[in-house]
Amino acid sequence: MTAIYILGVIIVGGVISLPYIKTNFWKNACLIGVTLLAMYEMANFEVIRRAYNAYNRGEAHFADKKYKEAMWDYQEVQEFYYLPHTHWVDLAAEKEFICRAYIGDWIPPEGPLDADVRTLRPDFQKYKDEVAQITPVGDSTYQPAPPTTFEKDMAAKAAKKKK
Repeated sequence: MTAIYILGVIIVGGVISLPYIKTNFWKNACLIGVTLLAMYEMANFEVIRRAYNAYNRGEAHFADKKYKEAMWDYQEVQEFYYLPHTHWVDLAAEKEFICRAYIGDWIPPEGPLDADVRTLRPDFQKYKDEVAQITPVGDSTYQPAPPTTFEKDMAAKAAKKKK
């Protein structure tokens, strides 16, 4: 990117003295082109930086055995920062399957409840052997939801019937 910027400065600044570059049209066109290339590279750099940060957040959650939060961070890398495709996306896909194996959760976030991520996503085959060696531990980072009024009433009725 720096080389492109320097080339633009040389051309626009008049260091290269070609006859057709002396016109304002070519100077402006070069300046606009260099500016657009610089903007594109800055946007790519920002996306890569965000993917890196999200992946590292997932790694921190994974190290703390917070598999659900780690899975969400890995999904964020894959969904929001896919283009430009970096190695962070590939690493996040692998770690997502590992988190799913630890949790025992194979239901996709966007699909029906009877769907299975292992059959919906073709990249599961790459990680199948590694995931098969993991024993699910469940998600211990969240306390179960308190029982609803309906569940309390049903439990009370069941207790009365036993008497």
